Amino acid sequence: MLANFKKTRTGLIVATLCLSMLTAGCTDTAQLKQDMLQAAAKQEQVTSYRFNGSLQLKADATLLGQSGPMALALFSLLKDSKLEYSGLTAMEPSRMESDLKVTPAGGTAIEIPVLIKDSKLFFHMPPLNKPDEYMMLPIAAAKSAASAGSSPAGPESLKNTGRVTSDLSKKLWEGVDPKWLTSPKETVQLSDGSPGKKITLNVNSKNEKAFNDYWSTAVPGLIDILKTNGLAGSANAEAWTNTLKQIKLKAPSAIDIVIDNQGFIREQRWDLTFTSGSSTNENKLLWTQSLTELNQAPSFTKETPAKQKSLEELLKLIKPAAAAQK
Repeated sequence: MLANFKKTRTGLIVATLCLSMLTAGCTDTAQLKQDMLQAAAKQEQVTSYRFNGSLQLKADATLLGQSGPMALALFSLLKDSKLEYSGLTAMEPSRMESDLKVTPAGGTAIEIPVLIKDSKLFFHMPPLNKPDEYMMLPIAAAKSAASAGSSPAGPESLKNTGRVTSDLSKKLWEGVDPKWLTSPKETVQLSDGSPGKKITLNVNSKNEKAFNDYWSTAVPGLIDILKTNGLAGSANAEAWTNTLKQIKLKAPSAIDIVIDNQGFIREQRWDLTFTSGSSTNENKLLWTQSLTELNQAPSFTKETPAKQKSLEELLKLIKPAAAAQK
């Protein structure tokens, strides 16, 4: 009888442990989503940071469909290139300095220093500018060209970057099924050596359709946030919505987010394979980004360029040359 009791007790302990593990697993994925949403909300508190990242895109030329000329030109530059960037930014007063490096497939790297200061955008484009010369564009004009008639843009809108980023992140993650999320048991190490918690959204053969159904319903809300904040006009918003709703992620795809011990999103890695519309051609995107020195006093080094050229001056040079070639 004693032996039977011991066996029964052992069986109950094992069963209890198994049930606890299953329950913990369910609780963990729900908690992962809450951690992600809380981190997304906390992005609004970020006022300055140093950033480092890269973007690689291999995509079909018809991916953007009937997008505007600016978007198409940027896409043409990036679609078979590697973009690397690093820099420092502050929201108030609005200022950002960055060094971009674009390496076309099989081509020579192009380095583009960028500065946003005093409500102006400065950038040096080697093919267009002399060694010490920068293009200059007022921020309001730059945003008006991008947003095509949306609400007035200016330096004040740059201060809203944290809130807009937070709103976009919350909108993206709010409808995610917790069962799609995983996290390693061990903490991971951030680029500055501090500990972090990694959360991964996996798109696999089992949830591919469910995720794409969710994505299609989430897109209008994401675009509406851009439109509300003057980052997309009505025409652009409609075009972007139609384009993005046609994107379907393919397995395997994954989004990795690393949160520090203060609850801030510090690192991201988006490794996506996707198709668009009726095309079966697979496109690939790999984006990585890490943030350091959050909310610390920024140490900017770039000064306002002494030699500047407006886009109007550039267009005056281009038009006669183009007319002569006809």
